[in-house]
Amino acid sequence: MKPQGIPPTTTRISQTKMSFRGKNAVVTGGAGGIGLQVSKQLLAAGAAKVAIIDLQDNLEEFVKLRAAHPTQSVMIIKMDVANKKGVEATYEEIAKTFGNIDIVVNVAGIFNDKDVQRTLLVNLGGIINSTLSALPYMGKDNGGKGGIVVNMSSVVGLDPMFIIPVYGATKAGIINFTRCLANEKYYQRSGIKFVTVCPGATMTDMFTNFTEKIIFPETSDETYRILDRLNKQSAADVSRCILNVLEKDKNGAVYVIEGKRVYPLEIKPQWTGKEQAL
Repeated sequence: MKPQGIPPTTTRISQTKMSFRGKNAVVTGGAGGIGLQVSKQLLAAGAAKVAIIDLQDNLEEFVKLRAAHPTQSVMIIKMDVANKKGVEATYEEIAKTFGNIDIVVNVAGIFNDKDVQRTLLVNLGGIINSTLSALPYMGKDNGGKGGIVVNMSSVVGLDPMFIIPVYGATKAGIINFTRCLANEKYYQRSGIKFVTVCPGATMTDMFTNFTEKIIFPETSDETYRILDRLNKQSAADVSRCILNVLEKDKNGAVYVIEGKRVYPLEIKPQWTGKEQAL
């Protein structure tokens, strides 16, 4: 499921770890799946402090994480990313504890097209809440050091998939939101870079009871056939690619993650009158 415009060349996963040494990071949706794997990768790469924001508990994994990295700080905050005021308070707490925030990786998301409002509030609203709440503590214009925010979208935010229109709409919104913030004027003022990653099919809990969450039950048989044909990757594969994207540090970039590789995506302007108008 590869969007048009992807160059034939690919970027292989880098194993460089020094760029993360001593950095402070926040990961939303870090209790499981891709978010947990990103947290593990950041700590293994030398991050000094990692804060995990998630509504779910995963005590066993958190104990293992802290035991594996006894000299590094792992902060766990139970919070619903759809709760704007709660997320704002969470970032205030993180900033007071960490001192500064260098990296934010927003992974938190759900799949349930039948629950339209919840899907919108978590997938798109949660990304917006976390991103905007982090800016006052990262921006150079507010006394921060700058940094980078990686927001996770999906390939279905680039290419429509008819069986998941609500989920796909939230992922398309994430791409546009993140690219807007990557404007050079914002970067010159804040020193914060914004990047979007769009993973292909990934083996996570999202596939559990999948057909019970689609809005058109008559497509269930076709849905199973589509899911069976997809070339799936693991959450660990995606997390390694996300760290590679962080290392690239390219403001405004949009990447597809598929087949354990990172593909930079060139998105050409479609609104020809925009520059003249501005």
